[in-house]
Amino acid sequence: MGTFYLIALYIQRPKIAALMSDMRKRFWSIENYNCPSLRKEYLEESHSLRTKCISYVGIMLLCATVFCYGRIIQDGEKNIDNMLFKSYIPEFVDFWILFAWEHIPASGLVVLELSLDVIVLNMLTMTKLQFRLLRYEIENMFCDNGHNSDSDLRIKRCSDHHTFLLEFRAMLNDTFSYLMLIYMGVIILILCIEMYLIMSLDSLADVLGAAVYAAQMFFEFFICYCCPAQDLKDEAELLSQALYFNDWHLHPSRYKNFAILWERVK
Repeated sequence: MGTFYLIALYIQRPKIAALMSDMRKRFWSIENYNCPSLRKEYLEESHSLRTKCISYVGIMLLCATVFCYGRIIQDGEKNIDNMLFKSYIPEFVDFWILFAWEHIPASGLVVLELSLDVIVLNMLTMTKLQFRLLRYEIENMFCDNGHNSDSDLRIKRCSDHHTFLLEFRAMLNDTFSYLMLIYMGVIILILCIEMYLIMSLDSLADVLGAAVYAAQMFFEFFICYCCPAQDLKDEAELLSQALYFNDWHLHPSRYKNFAILWERVK
């Protein structure tokens, strides 16, 4: 799995860098809004994202720690089975030196897996928040009662940002869609193996280990990918409702510009 993540990050690094650059330069900032309820909702979502990241990293590090040290703590034997990776131990190399050396690739694999999962989780959640800010702008598009050109500027601003978000979301899908397809295949294969091991192993400790590993894979997939992707989709679909119910029919002079935005949002 770590090798797969490394290949994915290496191949997609230009697109990931471009996505991060767009987020930094073109995403709207909550600091530009004074609405208390909006700021509260935004901060709550940001805190929830932080909690998810910390929880996920903590669970992953706990699983990695148990995997690396659980066997040797259990029996204390200096043999191949208790190494981080099963490898040949030359007679002239001390067990603990090789054991410590294997922490380098093990740490790299853990960091790779954590980095890609956290990147995807953050990108999906921050894009969702951008759609929420856009929905707020649409809901307050005619707050000046349409008596001046501010409404036209708001419509244009919303239209431009919506176009950008659609392009950003398309690039996000293009960057990670094939990765997710392969990832799902790997997860299904691993889960099938773990389920088989759960049914065939006799040792309770081995059964619990396989069950925990399978649960961790489910948790990783749903928390970092499925749930934030569904939240993003749901938030984007609310734009059409916000646009329809913002009293646009009371401002006939804005029909033309409004129709252009409506055609893009619906």
